Amino acid sequence: MSTMLRKRGLLGAAATAIIVYFGGMQSASALEKVRLLIPVRNIDEAFSPFVVAKEKGYFASEGYDVTLIAVGGSNESAIQVSAGNAEVGAASPGEALVGVQSGKLDIRYFYGLYYSNIWSVAVLPDSPIKALGDLKGKKLGVQSMGSAGTTFGRAFVQAAGLDPDKDVSFLPIGVGAQAVTSIRQKFVDGAVYWDAALAKFKFSGLGIRELPVAENLRALPDVGLLARTQTIESNPKMLTGIGRAVAKGYDYSMANPKAAVLITWKAYPEAASKNPDSAAALEEGITVNQARLGIWNTPKIGDKHGTFVSDDWNRLINFFVDQKVLPAPIAVDHVLTNQFIDSINNYDRTAIINDAKKDGSSKLQGD
Repeated sequence: MSTMLRKRGLLGAAATAIIVYFGGMQSASALEKVRLLIPVRNIDEAFSPFVVAKEKGYFASEGYDVTLIAVGGSNESAIQVSAGNAEVGAASPGEALVGVQSGKLDIRYFYGLYYSNIWSVAVLPDSPIKALGDLKGKKLGVQSMGSAGTTFGRAFVQAAGLDPDKDVSFLPIGVGAQAVTSIRQKFVDGAVYWDAALAKFKFSGLGIRELPVAENLRALPDVGLLARTQTIESNPKMLTGIGRAVAKGYDYSMANPKAAVLITWKAYPEAASKNPDSAAALEEGITVNQARLGIWNTPKIGDKHGTFVSDDWNRLINFFVDQKVLPAPIAVDHVLTNQFIDSINNYDRTAIINDAKKDGSSKLQGD
């Protein structure tokens, strides 16, 4: 081959490489940006489906560049989405339903996440408090006053026959070491936190005892994904894509929880267990992860991830009315929709599961 032909060949290859490179950049920049709010101060392994969806490219494959944003609780998540400061939010019901009913929040749920309640009231092992009714005159710590823990804490207290406005005080004590210190030093008499946070309290060496909660309260549905009503009407493609990516993240996490935890810790190093024994640390992470993902499903929905069970949400709404969180019942179809569920579940679930099983922990830790 002549020198000229070789040069032409190299130039052609270089040009092709440049086109591919810049084409790839253009493709990446063409992804629609989406802000997705997670209702905790610090994202951890309890939220692995979201992190896996981002890190494994499930969001990107749907055409979206998703930024996961931790916020101070479900109420803040709902308010910010309604205000247009984020496209999608994960949020517990309660204040969100109050806002919808009053017209102050223009949002609807479009994908169900939790099919039972994540909240518990916990006290120190030697506390004289044995039941919810013993909380009269006590102080309960919550992550923030905007946390759904405040809403459910008030409901628990009210269900025990107490007045949450007069008989119990709610104090914000944050998360992590700050919350552990507040409980250990008895700045509060108990705390209302979600399952993953309580598990991490225990792993940090804080002995706690959860107060019994009636099963009809425990089995109430909880967190779901919500968006503005206008977004539901004008951008169903985006909401379907976000829901589908999260569903894939759930399938991956269930098929390989070890990998899901490691992926989450790599993206959010501050979430990793501080246990110096790496094997024990990973087991702690898996425990938190699987405890949470255990309520991401129910036999009631079959194989359709994210389906809302209307009867359960009606029961939740009636509960909130009974507890005076809501002044009157609100129609279920005014607060949620199942219109995207069939499309969200239209993907090769077996392929996602098989891919998850191929991701060994040694590979992930060596990345």
